[in-house]
Amino acid sequence: MKVSVLFSGGKDSGLSTIIMEPFFPEMEMVTFTFGVDDAWKVAERAAEALGHPHRAIRFPREVLETGLEMLHSHGYPNDALNYVHSFAVESLAKESDYVVDGTRRDDRAPIMSPGAVRSLEDRYHMNYIRPLAGWGWKTINEMASRHMEFEVCPSDKYPAADFEVGLRYALANQYGESEVDRIFPSKHTHSRVVRRKRVE
Repeated sequence: MKVSVLFSGGKDSGLSTIIMEPFFPEMEMVTFTFGVDDAWKVAERAAEALGHPHRAIRFPREVLETGLEMLHSHGYPNDALNYVHSFAVESLAKESDYVVDGTRRDDRAPIMSPGAVRSLEDRYHMNYIRPLAGWGWKTINEMASRHMEFEVCPSDKYPAADFEVGLRYALANQYGESEVDRIFPSKHTHSRVVRRKRVE
């Protein structure tokens, strides 16, 4: 049985990993990268801190190009984030029995519709799990703080291998920082797992 966790190295995917451990002691943390920055190394270190093997997968160049075109033409990030997220989840669905996704209740993007999830499970005979689907931001922070030490950093510092962080970096390289400022919310943050706490 193969269990893959879509893993950015942040607190949400970290907490999802911890929640699933009683059911799946052996899980592989999988980080997708656009190949334009080294943020995936943050996820690699976080996976090591949580005690699980890690693998980085580079998106095909056309996925990055399509995502950037969506950002530039639409002027907001949600469609591009949903596009790259769907590609990543489907890539793991082709090779895994279970795919664990750390998206939470309050996320507007990336997110998969119930119909898209049913289609994925039917086509690949796998199981898609969102452990945080019923949890809000405050609850997740409280629960994550019990089990992990994590830092919260501005998104423009590339703290984790989150899809948004990668798209911001690639967009800045191709179109300049002013385009990032136009499309993405200002003062946005992401988290990164530093170490696992011993819970008594």
